[in-house]
Parts: sequence; structure tokens; C-alpha cells
Amino acid sequence: MTRRCLVLAAMILSLPAMAGAQTVYWSDRPIVLPKGQRQVNLDLTTDLNKGALGETFGVGTGLAGERYPGLHFSAGILKGFEMGLAMQFLYSMHYGSDYLPRAAVPVAADRLGRFSDVSASKVPGSRAPLRNAGPEGDGTRRIAGMPYTLGTDGQNHLNPVTIYGRYAFLPQFGMELALSVPVDQNQGNNRPTFRLGLPFKWILSPGLLSVHAQPDLMVGFAKTGPTASEPKSTALLSYYVDAGLTLSLAGIFLDLTLGYGGDAYPYKRGYFPLSVLLGYTILPQWDLYAGVSLDNLVPATGKANDARRLTLGTSIRF
Repeated sequence: MTRRCLVLAAMILSLPAMAGAQTVYWSDRPIVLPKGQRQVNLDLTTDLNKGALGETFGVGTGLAGERYPGLHFSAGILKGFEMGLAMQFLYSMHYGSDYLPRAAVPVAADRLGRFSDVSASKVPGSRAPLRNAGPEGDGTRRIAGMPYTLGTDGQNHLNPVTIYGRYAFLPQFGMELALSVPVDQNQGNNRPTFRLGLPFKWILSPGLLSVHAQPDLMVGFAKTGPTASEPKSTALLSYYVDAGLTLSLAGIFLDLTLGYGGDAYPYKRGYFPLSVLLGYTILPQWDLYAGVSLDNLVPATGKANDARRLTLGTSIRF
């Protein structure tokens, strides 16, 4: 009880200092944290997919420009150099195996044409057809270009833990190197992955408008296997680039980001995610924001707004 009181008192005492600090508007934030500054981000997300509203939710985000969603810790270690750690946890109300490419089979041989449904998927001799195949047609999801799939052994899915370092050569240009490691199902697309990125940001009007972009190259490695949920290639080479603009006005900020990515090897057609973020800087060190994303503007099946996500988040610097 005493410890809780001390923590609460420290937070209350720090509010005047936070309120008196100079506000750095969202559009002016540097591509790396200043030396000695630390930041914590927490994002909560839910799917709003057509026919599957709220079926997948948890600590994470679907924002097109977010490389490190979920719970994200970062710090300015040296001048122009930032390091960080991120993790994401999603809970799904359906099994990842529902995504596996396969044809539905009859419930019984003498009832050809009557196919099993999801509830009958565990009846011997029956198998559910594809469901909620997502914007790429096979259940693939993306973390800023890095593909992953929900677990095939259960409903919980914990995304990779990621550690990264980012260095700014110039105030507008830098380089980023990250390693993501899956901590649950190491199957399908869920493989250790290296990411090389080149972040760019240009402040067109201080306190008002900036533009940003980042191209990425990702290389993942995994052991292949014969089952449908196991990788069919040792290496997976993916690419991703996003670009957007950020507008700030008296603490309110609006960001619009469009991305493009795909898999170069084994080859897979590209996709275009889009996200809109709206937020407010309550105190100089505290932001609140909400975003809506479309996973793919050119889906393999259906319409662009069939696969969408909602994100709510907060960011605190200290």
C-alpha cells in the first residue's frame, strides 16, 4: 500500500513539470529519440472485418506505418542513436487452421454436395471450408510488410518479440536494423526475421506539416516441413515501403499513410495498406490517438473495406 502511495505521489508531483515542458508537435518529432529520453507506447486493436467483427483483438495495431506495434519501449542511448523492444499479443476467436488453403469436403460420401461447416470441422471425415481468408486470400497478416499467420494449434497467438536499433545520419535520414523472433508457433510465415530500413522525414513547416517515408527489406529463415502449416522454403524475402504526411494544429495531429509491399521469394502479389491516425497531445510528454486501417486496397477477393482494423493508443515520454 505504501509503495502504491509513493508511486501515485510521484506521478502527481511530476504533472507540473510535464505541463511546463515545451511541446514538440507530432509533425516535428525526430526520427530518433534525443539522448536520455525514453518512451513507452501501448496500442490496442480489434479487427472490423466483414462478417468477422471483433473476432481478433488484443495488444497491437494495423497502422500502415507502424513497425513496432503493441507494447513498445524505446530510448535514446547516444546522440542520434535509439534502441527499442516491442511485443504484440492478439487473441483470435477462430483457429488459424481455418485459413489453410484447402477445398471443403463432403460430410459423408453418400451426401455429395453437402459440405461441412466450421462447427463440424472436428467430425471424422469432414473438414471446414476456408473462412475469413483475409485481404491476401490465405489468412496472411502483416506487420509493416512482415507476414505472419494465426496459430494452427489453438486460438491464442503471440506475435514476434522485436529488438531494433536506429541511427540518424542526418536529421532527415537514418538507418534501422531489427530482429523479430516468434515466441509461440514457429510455423508457416512465423519465422525469425531480419529487417533493414531507411527511415526518412522532412519537416516542411515547423509545428504544422511534415512528410515521412521508409523502405524496408526483410529476410526470414525457417526449417521447412511437409504439413500445410509448415514453411515450404527455407528463406522468405519480403519488401515494404510506406509514405505519408503529418499535419499538426495546436496539439491535434492527423497522419495519413499509404504502403506497398509483397514477397519477392517465394513470389506473392503485392498489397496496398492505408491508415488514418488522429490524435491529441494532452501534455508535452503524453499523446492519445486513434487510427483506422484498411489492410489492402487491392484484395485478392472482396472489397477494400472488407478487411479493416481499429487502433487506440497512447504514448508517454520521460
